[in-house]
Amino acid sequence: MGESSRQHRHSHRGNRKKSEQPLDGYAARRSQLTVSQYFDAVELSRSHRQSSKNDDRSKKSSSHQHNGKRRQDKTSSEREAIASISISDKCFRRCAILMMISFLSVASINFIMLPSYMGIAPGENPQNAKSRWTHRKISSAKANVLPADKQQVFRIGRIFGSKNDNSMRSSQKTSDELKEQEIQTPQSPADDLKRKKLLYGTKHVPEMANWPPLSALIGNDGNIRDDVDVSGILDFAIIGFGKTGTTSILRHLSEMTDSLSKEHCDLVVNKSGNLLKDLYEDHARRFKQAKRNGEEPEDRLRGLKCPQDISSDYSIFNYAKYFPSTKLIIGIRHPVLWFESLYNFRVTNVPWKEMLPTSDLTRGCISGSQGVCAWRANFHDFISRLGKTPMSSASEKQLLQLGLDKHAKVGPVFLYEVSQLSESGSDGGVRSAQFRTDLKQFLGLQKEIPPFPLVDTSGRFDFLPVVKNQVDRNKIDICQPQHDIIRDVLMEKATLASTWIRKYFLQSDEVFVSSREHFELILESWMHDPCPRR
Repeated sequence: MGESSRQHRHSHRGNRKKSEQPLDGYAARRSQLTVSQYFDAVELSRSHRQSSKNDDRSKKSSSHQHNGKRRQDKTSSEREAIASISISDKCFRRCAILMMISFLSVASINFIMLPSYMGIAPGENPQNAKSRWTHRKISSAKANVLPADKQQVFRIGRIFGSKNDNSMRSSQKTSDELKEQEIQTPQSPADDLKRKKLLYGTKHVPEMANWPPLSALIGNDGNIRDDVDVSGILDFAIIGFGKTGTTSILRHLSEMTDSLSKEHCDLVVNKSGNLLKDLYEDHARRFKQAKRNGEEPEDRLRGLKCPQDISSDYSIFNYAKYFPSTKLIIGIRHPVLWFESLYNFRVTNVPWKEMLPTSDLTRGCISGSQGVCAWRANFHDFISRLGKTPMSSASEKQLLQLGLDKHAKVGPVFLYEVSQLSESGSDGGVRSAQFRTDLKQFLGLQKEIPPFPLVDTSGRFDFLPVVKNQVDRNKIDICQPQHDIIRDVLMEKATLASTWIRKYFLQSDEVFVSSREHFELILESWMHDPCPRR
């Protein structure tokens, strides 16, 4: 009885606690539902709650998307600007880092190699290695001098003579032997820097066995050494004057010679080493091209063109010093017509600069003249420095106006007047052919020189109508009255030049002209103003 009453009290106490708890709808009807019905009701309630949660999530997602789109549209331009700035900053930082790394690597290598380069052993006192460093510096500069007793001579592309001239080749020292010679005096740092700068990047062609190394010909100052002979490397030079057909002659001769393209006026600025380097690199380029094509390199004449050489002090004395046997080609023109041509050439090709009036150009080339002045029309004064006339008589000196007392002995001269290049008619055609034949014989060419074509005088900007109209307005007709002052000055120079050339210059055995009688007739016409005949 006691046990049963205790169980009854516990069950009654538990029923009483459950009745005190609040019950939901399903729990309230639990007693009325079967087990299967109860679980069906629970599953249905769960599905309703899940669907309500999905609806809430979809609403929140759509709201976030809408707000995100608005923010994206609002800051799209700012993001692009920030992206470009960040990219540029990254590139700048990367470039700066790379530059710093390269600088540090070079500096570290130089620092590491400096003791070994100077000949200082690890742990050795630098003062003890001073004498050994001086000796190494002198010994490292080898192959910079040619033998004084047997100087090398270039002969049409081969410094040791022709292919079959074995006697000369055996008597001369080879390039390898030249490398064993040493300079007796050390190089100063400044001069050595000029020399290294000139030789930097020089293309070496191993097959050019008949040419000595360029370093053996260049002195410490970057120019050609005084104790070497390179006269045979330059066969001819077109040295003047401008606007006398020099470009046409160079074009024709370039097809049958190894002439340097365009103008090379290194001697004008006293850079003989630069000219020699240009000749070396041009020969190396042609040599390599022939080897690639499977051809045998030809031994052809080498030449250049620089119309400023004839009026340059440096050029004349450089020709006399380094190239005394080079054949010189000089063109002249009536000073009045020459001045008009040069003036209009500047107007046509430099239209953005205003030319000075001709009345301001009667003397030297002042600022703003662009190299156009009457001083440059003293053709005979510049030619007189070539050492072809005695220059001893007072009558000869009276014909010279500039007082150029410095003269130099140069190679033979071929003088021509620009009208000889393209003479027409029956007699003119014959004289033009004779002119090309005489020029061919003067240079020693094997092929015939073709006829000279008409020169295109159009400007670089003639395709622009506005510029062409401006150029046409600024061109001058020197026969107009406003140019009488400059024409009178030029006529005085023409008279003096005509007289001096015919009376003195043509008497030299080293001066050659074509059709001499006709050439003298052309010079006699310089005594008269060309304007009445136009």
